[in-house]
Amino acid sequence: MTKEEEVVFYAKILDEKGLVNSLEGNISILDRETGKLYITPSGKRKSLLTPEMIAVMDGDTQIGGNCKYSSEYLLHQAALRARPDCNAAVHTHAPYLTAFAFCNQHVRLRCSTTFGLLFEDIPCLPYGQPGTAAIAAGIEDAMANRDLVLLANHGCLTVGPTLEAAVAILEAGEEVMKIYSLAKSIGAVSDIPEEAWERMCNEHAGSVRNRHKPVNR
Repeated sequence: MTKEEEVVFYAKILDEKGLVNSLEGNISILDRETGKLYITPSGKRKSLLTPEMIAVMDGDTQIGGNCKYSSEYLLHQAALRARPDCNAAVHTHAPYLTAFAFCNQHVRLRCSTTFGLLFEDIPCLPYGQPGTAAIAAGIEDAMANRDLVLLANHGCLTVGPTLEAAVAILEAGEEVMKIYSLAKSIGAVSDIPEEAWERMCNEHAGSVRNRHKPVNR
């Protein structure tokens, strides 16, 4: 599968799940060897994308693809500069995560084992104008040891070593926030006891604390 085909494949998965639409959301793969960024085009319905439509960026210059690049390529570039261990980025306006971004709220749940192992917390970056470098302000610190961040009044961003990993993180984060919202409508949400929480985060091999241990920043 070429990088263009991979971008199309996952863009269509996100479209089917209602996490992107024709005007919102973009995904990318960075080729670390060549420095080229493969990103979904601007204003195109994701379910109708073809490999030829995927924009190929060399820095700020489009060198491939028959459709104009997404204006959010600067956000993708900044995120992948911040995370040299990652080669893919996914930016969406996933409803439940974006609701917290609209409220400019960091997410800190203690009721979900999935949330604890994958995130522990999800920071919210200050508002930055879309399509400009300002939208990525603070991203290096926020994403140093986190794979998902919120963008105030805008949406969310995930990174991963592969597009599969970045999409999976997004799906898991959105699902947890959906369930949390439903749980609050039922009654008071019960947290995991602090001692058990700390033991899980410290001892589980897949926890965010342990996943990022080998990475020197």
